[in-house]
Amino acid sequence: MPTYSRSLYRWFLTAAAAALIAGAASPAFAGWVSARIITAEDTTFTGVYVGGGEADYILENDRIGVVISEIAYESPYSLSGGNIIDAGTREARHDGLMEISTYFDDNWPRQAVYDTLEIVDDGSDGGPAVIRVTGKDSSDPYLAVVTEYSLEAGADHVTVSTTITNEGGQAVEDFELGDVFAWGDCDAYAPDYGFSVQGEVASAWFAGSNEVVSYGYAGGGQVWGEHNDIWSYLNLETASLQPGEPVNYERYIAVGDRDIASVATSIHDVTGTPTGSITSTVLSLDEGMPLVNAVIDVSDESEDPYLQMRTDSEGHAFATLPSGTYILEATLDEYQPNEVTKVITEGEEATHEFYMEDVVNTIPGIGDTLTVIQRPLLNIPAIVRPGDALTIECDAHPTVTGWSAELVRGGASVPLEIVSASYDASTLWWSVEAAVPAVPVYGLYDLTVSAAGGILDTTRHAVKVIEQYKRDYYFVHITDTHLPTHRYYYQSGAETDSSEMIDLRRVIDDINIINPEFVLITGDYINEGELEDFLNRRYYSKAQRLLTEFDVPTYLIAGNHDIGGWSSTPPPDGTARRDWWRFFGWKRLDSPPPGAPWYTQNYSFDYGPVHFVALEAYDNYDYWRYGIYGGDSFTSGQMQWLSQDLAAASGSAAQVLFYHYDFSRQINLYSLGVEMALWGHIHSDAGSLSGPPYNLATDNVCDGARSYRLIRVSDGTLTPSPTVSAGNTGRNLEVDFEPANNGTRDSVTAYITNNLAERFEHAVLKFDMPLECDSVYVTGGTLLAVEHLETAARHYVGVDILPSSVAAVTVRADSCGAGGDTTGVEALRLAPNSPNPFNPQTLLSFTLPADGRARIAIYDIRGREVRLLVDGDFSAGPHAEEWDGRDEDAVPVSSGIYFARLTFAGQDRVQKMVLAR
Repeated sequence: MPTYSRSLYRWFLTAAAAALIAGAASPAFAGWVSARIITAEDTTFTGVYVGGGEADYILENDRIGVVISEIAYESPYSLSGGNIIDAGTREARHDGLMEISTYFDDNWPRQAVYDTLEIVDDGSDGGPAVIRVTGKDSSDPYLAVVTEYSLEAGADHVTVSTTITNEGGQAVEDFELGDVFAWGDCDAYAPDYGFSVQGEVASAWFAGSNEVVSYGYAGGGQVWGEHNDIWSYLNLETASLQPGEPVNYERYIAVGDRDIASVATSIHDVTGTPTGSITSTVLSLDEGMPLVNAVIDVSDESEDPYLQMRTDSEGHAFATLPSGTYILEATLDEYQPNEVTKVITEGEEATHEFYMEDVVNTIPGIGDTLTVIQRPLLNIPAIVRPGDALTIECDAHPTVTGWSAELVRGGASVPLEIVSASYDASTLWWSVEAAVPAVPVYGLYDLTVSAAGGILDTTRHAVKVIEQYKRDYYFVHITDTHLPTHRYYYQSGAETDSSEMIDLRRVIDDINIINPEFVLITGDYINEGELEDFLNRRYYSKAQRLLTEFDVPTYLIAGNHDIGGWSSTPPPDGTARRDWWRFFGWKRLDSPPPGAPWYTQNYSFDYGPVHFVALEAYDNYDYWRYGIYGGDSFTSGQMQWLSQDLAAASGSAAQVLFYHYDFSRQINLYSLGVEMALWGHIHSDAGSLSGPPYNLATDNVCDGARSYRLIRVSDGTLTPSPTVSAGNTGRNLEVDFEPANNGTRDSVTAYITNNLAERFEHAVLKFDMPLECDSVYVTGGTLLAVEHLETAARHYVGVDILPSSVAAVTVRADSCGAGGDTTGVEALRLAPNSPNPFNPQTLLSFTLPADGRARIAIYDIRGREVRLLVDGDFSAGPHAEEWDGRDEDAVPVSSGIYFARLTFAGQDRVQKMVLAR
């Protein structure tokens, strides 16, 4: 497989931005199609990847244009001309394609080397326009290759047909037939959407899109694609050729508008896939106005991405889909995501309107840059107990007096007693010691510090007050979020895309339920560290805001994307590192003082007997201050600091290093005597879970992976778990509240569905009850604390969530004043079955609002009742029944889709289930 350096990739982007590939002189009426040689009179298409021009060949109709390069065309991707080098819609007149070339035998660069090119049919007779190229296999001159490109009037796709004939005297066994697809400007890739797919992917079709144009690829059946970065090696079939024997294979190249859905429709049609359709409209919740360029991700029930839609100027989006159940999630920057599950039936049209709520805390400008408080911070918090001394390190003039501090949470303020305040001229920082008092509720607090002369500074979520250090707890490791988008600034859609913020939010949703003691984030938190001020992108501001959405402390350390600095990005060298100092600390690293002589941000903290150490790690892409930072990994000063820090913590029960990546292999856990290292960068899991020292990489959060790793600690002993995922739609761990958990109901039930094979014994749920309710009863959990908010009393309930389980937790008020709504204490509910898919049994949990007769029946996809599971009298409240996957005659039913229907007091509830034997 070929690889190209980033500089070569950037050369692609800065190559000639226009060429002659479509004919203005040719008519574009419906029913028109043409094959011809491009002339100087033809009109230009746009796009940085345009490669075609005068003397190349073009197929076009009133919908699309596709350029076949002349034989003499020189390309970095193919061994000869005669391949597709440009393609676009006639309306948009934009090309985003590098090239599609024929290749064989899974052995790059083995390809067809063409030596003749001709127009077989120019389309003037009303039939398809056809261009033919002929040549040989680059590795075997006895294999003759003929490829025809055919375009019909009104079609959105080109049919490509290749015939290979064995003209030699020896048989050719297991010869693989396919194409190499260089996606070019595409930055959304199906079937996975992201461009970080590694290894082989099997699919009925492949697609890529950008903000203007999209491309689809399909054959007669399943396609195997080895995909990496912007390349796909697509294999359609494997054949054996006897002497004199030909073999033919056909595939389709679709060209569409700016979303994958537009080419999916063409692919479905040309491959004869039975489909229904879905038309979605995305509107703002407050005004009901259409939202333009909203992304609608479409995933099947297994949460695998299928296609992606984008809304037009009227807020509409359209897609055809094979029959089945799909999860649709609408997202748009600065709006809360919204999702729905829709059943698509062959030949039928479905519709749905999304109403999206504007995010309250939008980013109007620059986020919270560091001024006075240097530690604790949002990204380097402190965990303390009442009675502990909190050390607050501040940057202020040596003569400042009158220091004061307070902890703030919601409307509550907790003053801190200042025990001492001293300035260290060797470090240039103040050290302010404050006594931590009792607090109204244990949890995260903002820290506010003030002093004489108008000094005032606040840092969010900087201090967590706990009752005591736990002997048994867990923490979470995440890495490689690449906020707010994995697209680079020059790629189409980068200025509006926020897909990686959505990915992180789904992980945050899980973490806020799981309730770890803290989270370690090991770098590449931001995709391009230079894009805070540039074009007002505000990457740091947006990323900083997301840290405030965690309900637990988060410790962040920098990686190469955060501080490395791309030489090709317009801001000056060193911008990325300087921006990190602005938002996450510390400005003294620019010119460190004698008492803190390190140019890199490194820090450590203790939780009970375990010592945690964070090390900045990077690739110095822009070579800024190379004499100080070198090319990559850790500086000699860092290694010196690490040695000193570990020596000072030698009495710890265990020591954990966390950093982005050890680029230069400088860390040896055995010689350091360290029990664990946690890192990322490689966007996959690595390392053994069998025993210490653990040297573990965790899969990335971005590109839909949404991964995180749980590490358990018991009396200082570390036990890491396998990486799990929040799921493409955030449904691997899910909590649904009924009735609404909005502070108006005096009884609320939380239904917990855990589809992960992981226990979360320290989970916490938040129930908002009316302020007038004096006391509550909790079933299914343990009441931990009550916090009085402005409009509700928030009850924190501890829950032990078992692996692969469904559970219910209810908080019911004992007595309420007039403010409590006592109607609808419990709602009729049939929870999602668990597990789902299942084999052979699954659990159905349901809740009845009153005593009475309930009936649950199982139906197949045709609506036939296959099993009466429940039919009897039940008391009010939660219940559960198991279905063993058998019908009324105790015969196991076949794999497929089934429906459970709960009937009670004239009401119905239905859940869809998938049996996979």
